[in-house]
Amino acid sequence: MTDPTLVFVDDARARPRLVVNFGVFSGRDATEAELYRLAQTLLEELDSVEIVAERRFEFAENVEATVHQVFVELPGSARGREVELAPAIQAWAEDAIGERRVAP
Repeated sequence: MTDPTLVFVDDARARPRLVVNFGVFSGRDATEAELYRLAQTLLEELDSVEIVAERRFEFAENVEATVHQVFVELPGSARGREVELAPAIQAWAEDAIGERRVAP
């Protein structure tokens, strides 16, 4: 089994998007204040950004899982800058997770 990745580019979509596996590393959802902080960081580099925080529930016969992810939807004008912006998003995630981690 490989270790999960905290931040990665989702290149299967029409719009550029980065995915943060927030809950895998923190055991919780990102707070509204943390999401606003991420937006302010990205607005230093971009004209606009859309951030989606999602809690997904997955069920099977012997398995239940809750996944907390943050999606950073970039404007079309930022196409090709995903790799450039990923370190700022990674730093935000590590900072937020370090502030308040929930033990698994």
